[in-house]
Amino acid sequence: MKMSPDTSNPQRDRATYAAAVKFVAIFVAVALVILLGSMAWMSGCKTGAGQGALDNCSALQRNTLAAGPAVILSIGGVWAFLRTYRVWRARGGWWIWQGAGWFLLMLMLVVLGMTAPLALLS
Repeated sequence: MKMSPDTSNPQRDRATYAAAVKFVAIFVAVALVILLGSMAWMSGCKTGAGQGALDNCSALQRNTLAAGPAVILSIGGVWAFLRTYRVWRARGGWWIWQGAGWFLLMLMLVVLGMTAPLALLS
C-alpha cells in the first residue's frame, strides 16, 4: 500500500487548496465577529483602565471575550484535522488540510494568550 498521495493531477490539489483557504477564512471571520461583538458588548460596563476596569462586567461577558474566539478557532482546527484524515484516505493532498489545522490551532493560542488575561483580571 502506497502511503504517498497521488500528485499526478495538480488540478485536484488546487481545488483542495482553495477549499482549505475558504474554510480557514470562514472560521477566522466567525472568530473575529465573536471577538468584536464581545468587545462591543463589554464597552458599556468597562470603567477606566487597569486592573479594575472590568469589575462591572459580568462573568459571562468576560468569559465570552476570553474563550469565545478561541473555542471557534479550536473547533476549526479539529475539523481541519478530520478533513486531513478523510483526504488522506482518499489519496489526496492531505498536507494542505493539515497546514490549515495547524494554522487555526496556532492562531487559537495567540488569541487565547491575548484575551484570557482580560477575564482573569477580575
